[in-house]
Formats: sequence, structure tokens, C-alpha cells
Amino acid sequence: MRTVRVDMWTDLGCPWGYVGRRRLELGFERAKMDAALDLRLHAFELDPGSRTTTISIPKIFVRKHGGTVDDAIAAESWVAGLAHEVGLPFTTDRLASNTHDVLRVLQLARTHGLEASWFAQLQRGYFGGTINPFDPAELTRSAVAGGMDAGEVSDVLSGNRFEAEVARDREEALDRGATGVPYIVIDDRVALAGGRTVSDYAHAFTSQDNQRC
Repeated sequence: MRTVRVDMWTDLGCPWGYVGRRRLELGFERAKMDAALDLRLHAFELDPGSRTTTISIPKIFVRKHGGTVDDAIAAESWVAGLAHEVGLPFTTDRLASNTHDVLRVLQLARTHGLEASWFAQLQRGYFGGTINPFDPAELTRSAVAGGMDAGEVSDVLSGNRFEAEVARDREEALDRGATGVPYIVIDDRVALAGGRTVSDYAHAFTSQDNQRC
């Protein structure tokens, strides 16, 4: 069976990357292609150099977008509804922080071909409120549960391994025209950015008339 390669640039904390991946998978199923989906994840650090202290989601929303905490909770509730529509858990009771270490572990996962399965598990736990990925111990446990070696994860988190790869992934996406996540490229042929629908993705998989990358 042939495969359809999909390259997806993403970051941990963006709910559109979380929901977008599931919509992508559902779009592939709807397209009914005689092929297997080969999903490859790449890092797109949305806030390089941001503080490593944790902050609540409503507070960081207000800091970035303005408004009130109530506005932030309302916006999050709307996104929660979209997540639930595609069968994903979602809670506003989670923290935000610098994602650099998470994305370095994502690079480690890629060396073992585990990035797609592990990151799905991590995001589901994070958005579902069952994992704090900014705690090194919890991040390590998640990585080990996803098939990685504890010693290798510890080596990554205690040093600067994969920093260059995280930066390189982001630069590649920017060079392709990405401004945020999710940024998705299908078979190096079709590029889709931002919050797309399941139908959008299904059409992209089957149409031969889309914009080439």
C-alpha cells in the first residue's frame, strides 16, 4: 500500500494544532484513499525565549490578546467545544509555559520514529488536564510511556541537545510561508495553514488542483 506523507509543524500549547491534527486524520479517513497516512511532526516554537515559569491559560490569554479573564474563559470554552466535536478532551484548568524542552524531546522522539504517536498522547494529556509537561519528571514519564529511554530523555533535558534542530524546524516553516501552527504540507504538494475543517483536509487529500508548495 502506498503512503501519503504529511509534514505538520506544531507546538504543544496551541489548541489549533491539537484540534487540527485530529481534523486532519478525520479528513484523511473521509477521503477514503487507498493509502496509509505517514504523519511527520516538526517543531514550530511559537514563543522562543519566553519565560519558563508557569502561568494559567486565562492569564496568558489576557497578556497576549487583552480583554478580561472572563473573555479568555469564554474563548477557551468555544475551543473546547470544537475539541469535543472531534472526540478530544479539553480543559481550561491547565498551565502554559516555555515549550522549548518539550520540542527538544519531540526531536528525540523523531529519531526513533515515535514523534506522531508520543506527541498525540502528550497533547491529549496536556489539554485534558492530566499531564503537566513543564514538569521534567512528568515529561520524562510521558516520553518513557511513549517508547523512549529514560536515560536518553534525561540526557536531553539536562543539556542543550536538539536545540539546533528545534530552531531549524522553525526556520524551514517560516521559509515555506508559515506564520503559526498548524502548518501542514501534503506530499510536498499542498500547503494548508491555520484552523481548517475536516472537509478542507479531505478535499486537500483528493484534489489535484491545489496550490503547490
